[in-house]
Parts: sequence; structure tokens; C-alpha cells
Amino acid sequence: MRRAATRSAWGTWIGFESCPSLLGRLVEGFSGPWTPLEHLPVPAPAQEIVPAQETASLPESASVRETASVRAAAFVRETVSVPETGPVQETGCVVLAARSPADLRRAVPLRVLLPRAPRVRIAVADVPPWAGRPLPAAGQAPCWRLLTGLRVARRGRGWHLEAAFSEPVAAGEILAHVAYGLFGAAGTTTPVAGLAGADAADWRPGDANATLAPADGPVPDRRDAPGCDVLVRAGASRVPPVDEAVVNPIGFRPHPEEGVAELTPHRDGFAVTCGPTTLVRLPPGGRVTDVDVARLRDVRGVAVPASAGPASAGPAPVMARVVAALAAAGIPVLTEPDPARDEALGPPLTAALAAVTPEALASDLRREEISIRLRRTALREHGSVACWRRLAADAGLSVPPAPRVSILLCTRRPEMLPFAFEQMERQRGMTAELIVGLHGFTAREAPLPRTPLPVTVIEAPATTPFGEVLNRMAAAASGSYLAKVDDDDWYGPDHLADLLLARLYSGADLVGSAAEFVYLEQLDVTIRRCIGTERFAPLVAGGTMLVTRAAFEAAGGFRPLPRTVDGQLLQAVEAAGGRIYRTHGFGYVLRRRSAYGHTWRQPVQSFLASYQEQWRGLVFNGLMKDGAQWRAEVRT
Repeated sequence: MRRAATRSAWGTWIGFESCPSLLGRLVEGFSGPWTPLEHLPVPAPAQEIVPAQETASLPESASVRETASVRAAAFVRETVSVPETGPVQETGCVVLAARSPADLRRAVPLRVLLPRAPRVRIAVADVPPWAGRPLPAAGQAPCWRLLTGLRVARRGRGWHLEAAFSEPVAAGEILAHVAYGLFGAAGTTTPVAGLAGADAADWRPGDANATLAPADGPVPDRRDAPGCDVLVRAGASRVPPVDEAVVNPIGFRPHPEEGVAELTPHRDGFAVTCGPTTLVRLPPGGRVTDVDVARLRDVRGVAVPASAGPASAGPAPVMARVVAALAAAGIPVLTEPDPARDEALGPPLTAALAAVTPEALASDLRREEISIRLRRTALREHGSVACWRRLAADAGLSVPPAPRVSILLCTRRPEMLPFAFEQMERQRGMTAELIVGLHGFTAREAPLPRTPLPVTVIEAPATTPFGEVLNRMAAAASGSYLAKVDDDDWYGPDHLADLLLARLYSGADLVGSAAEFVYLEQLDVTIRRCIGTERFAPLVAGGTMLVTRAAFEAAGGFRPLPRTVDGQLLQAVEAAGGRIYRTHGFGYVLRRRSAYGHTWRQPVQSFLASYQEQWRGLVFNGLMKDGAQWRAEVRT
């Protein structure tokens, strides 16, 4: 095969539509020409292919389903153009410039458009405060055996990576490994996606297993199998999914310093302004990135106009995309009813938006409750995982069952079993089993309450260390996740579902809630403590830990100690290279009696050292009840 002529350097960009001036000064020593990655032509497959319109003749289990067929208007600035000679196959250096980590993830499914080169430079112009360094996760990829040099440097608000190899390598592979190193396993790989059209990258960001196809052409085969399970021809009439790995509640601020911002039209798309200050600029398609979200964290909310009328900022699908992204990030959205936009958003998110009022946003506590409801709904309805599960189901594919959570409930107090069972029976939005550890008594001595949950009972003598009992319980569990709960604390109906959601968007190995709300039983007082949430942190409440089975086993499980087993597991997960994430505490109330009899012996007085709110008696926030059967007065 004849090889295309090589060039000394070749540069491509993604995500700079709303700020093109930033591109020219981003990469030192490279002034262009720049080629927009999203508008490079996808080469037609050379091997035998199955045209999309003929897929009905394939067996049902292997057919390619097409779910969207519309085309968006391309946006290419006059300063850049797509070469008419076709894609470059090999060059001396590949330079990829991404506006944000979110744009870097969008580039991954387009990786086959990048040529081979002995040098690869990746520049990310801006990153949110919580983002890590762009270090590649090499795995067993053979390209890294040719590595001769790697340099990662901080540049302004972003990062630059430069890798040198002894022979030309596929720059797309390097891109995928850098994105995986930044975000880990957050995302979805089921079903295998086929992507075509100008906005294809928006539908499966971060997925190196996606198959790229020409805009109007067939999907290439892969290893004697169809190239994909579901084909999406991207366009402007449907709302792309929200990439939960980058647009999510991470970094949420419970006490914002600014007022309500406003979304307005801008010459290059949209702008979000707060008074005279422009906080972010969005491209014409309404795409929101992690950097945009970080810059909006200090606003109390964002007012979004309807998609029709004199104050309209854009068409309904675009406005729906902006609203869904802001809601998924936990940024309250103030807006009037809009039939066209609300149809694209769906009834659940539309109903959640209807509860957002200026009066509600004036209270920090009420604002955070609204934020949590919005993010739950938006991520569950418009997140990438939820979206692709629906696409697969609509196409007739078998959808894998949701992972099961094994709830580890260990108690020395048989009188607490009815209360603890009631807390777990209230859980919704997930599949669970209950592993009950009877520590110092048997089921014959204290019969278990009736429950619709599958139950497994582990009995252990009182002399058995607490950590050893928990390990026996974990060994009997069948779930993909292990969730530790306490027998005397209160749990909201979405507690476990929120932990699973936090695990999804954070990619952490262990997630937990903050013990923000504490009922001091001796004083009959409920307090809200000052604890930072929605962040990666080494500590979470022991009665809220949810850990993947793989991370649990890599950490060696619980230490066989009588107490401090929670803190020891957290330390072991970190030592094994795992990540820990602390989500909000609105679905959990810690009950604190005297320190005597607790494995955690912190005195009651210590809880009064730092708190931000206090209520007389046992008081619950709105999310603890939230439509589920609830009995507030519980005394033991």
C-alpha cells in the first residue's frame, strides 16, 4: 500500500468554537496550520462492509441498529480548513489541542482520525480545580514499549504532555490512554456504539471502543463481526447525553458568593453572565464542559430563557441540552415552562425544574436540596449510561441487569433489627440484598423481622472481632458493591442510589456520604456540621461506605480488629491505589448517644465544636423523607 507523504508536524483541535483566539497561543513552537478534529473526513472502510440500510438481514443478536438520522450545521471558522487531500497517515509530530478535559474525552472516539507519529503532544488549555495530571494509563499497549521520553508540565490553567517514541505510533492510542488515566473507568462500553455525523463525538465521549463511520456511509466490520450494536447518526434534533464523567456535582459549593446568573445569546453561541461579568461562553450547540461548570460554582443559579419568544436564546434542543447539563452539575436552573424544550427534557426533569424558585434559592439549605434533586434526575434521565441503556432497549438488545448492592448490617443489639430493616426497606432506585451479621446472639434468640429483601444471616460469637465478622459477611455477599450500614442511623430512601450515582460520575473505588447531620440523643438536638462534600477526600462516614468488590479485595478487606475498621479500610483502599469520594450527606442522619458501647468513641461534646445549623429535637431535611413512608419519632 502506498503511504501518504509525511509532514514535520500536524495539528488538530477540539472544543475552541467559542474561544478561537485561545488556540493560537496555546502550544509553544507550533503556530499551525490547525485542523478541526471534528470535521476531518472519516475514510470509507476498505474491508467488506454491511451497509446500514441492509442490517435488517443480519441475525437479530448481531444486527446494527440505527437510532438517529439528522444532520447538524458544521461550524468551521475561516482561519482553519479541512485539507482536501484527505487525512494524513503519518507525520513527524501530532499536536492535539483540547479546550478542556471534557473535550479531550470527546476526542477519544475520533482517535482513528489521528495519524501516526514518533512524537505526540497533547495540550489541554484549561482544567477544573479538582482535575488531576494527564498521566497516561498505559496498560499492555505495545506502543509504550517504544517510549523514549515523557514530559508533563503545567502551562497556565492547563497541562501539556509530550511523548517521544523510537518509532511512529498511533497518536489515537496515546490520546485514549491519557483520557483513561484522567478519568479511570467512569463511563460506559455497552452496547458497542457506531458513531457517524458531524457531532458524533458528543454521543460517546471517552469510549475508545466505539466504531467511527462516514457521515452517510456504512459501518466497518471489526474482527469478523458487525462494527457496532447500535448506530447513531448525530445531529441537531435530539439532545446528546450528558457525559457524567465531566459534567457532574464534583466541586459543588453549598454557600455561593454570587447571585443568579443569566444565559444570553452571544455572537459565538451563548454566554452566562452575572451582572457585567461574563462567566462562561458556550458554543452554538450548547455544549457545557467541566471547565464551564467550575466557573459557575459560585452562582446561586442560572436563569435560562424559553426557546421561543423575544427573549429566546436558542432552539429547543439546544436549550434542553444546556438545561440538562446545568442540572446534572447540580447548578439550579430558573426557567419558565417551554413545551418544546420540556418535551426534549422529559417529564421527570421538567417536574424537578418547576420546583426551582427565587425564594427557594435564597436559603442555602433549600438550594442544596433542589440541587440534589436536579442532579439525580438529570443524571438518571440524561446521563450517558442511562441514555445508551435506553437506546439498546429500544433497538431490541438485551440490557445487562443493574449491579446488585450487598448491604452489610452487623449488630450486637437485637432490639435494633426492626429499625435497621425498616431503613433498608425504604431504599429505592437500585437492587439490593441484605447480609445480616448477628454478633453475639443467634437468629433463634432474636428472630429477624419479615422483609421483602433477600436476606443472608451470618452468626458470630461476641468474642469474634468486628472486622472479622464483616469479612465473613462480605464473603457471603453476591453483589458487585458492598455497602456498610449502621444499625441505629437514619437513611433516606435514595441513600444507596445516590452512592451508586456518585460512584458512576466520580469513578472512585469507594464512595460515602458526609456525616453532616447528627442527632445528639443525650441533648435532643440535631446539628448540621461543616464538612466539605462532593469532592475526593480520604474520609467518609463509616456507616455510608460503598466499595466495589474489586477494590475491597485489593485492600484485603476489613482488618480483624474490634474497632476502627472503617478508617482502616479507607486507608487500605488509598494504599492500594484506589480513590475515595465523599458525596452529599442529605440522605443520612448519624445518631449519637454516649460514647460507651460504640466502636467509634468520639464524645458527644466534640460534635458541638463546629456546626453551622442547629435544631431542637430530631429534625430531618426534605430529602430524608421525600415521598417514602417515614416514621420520624424513633426512640430506643
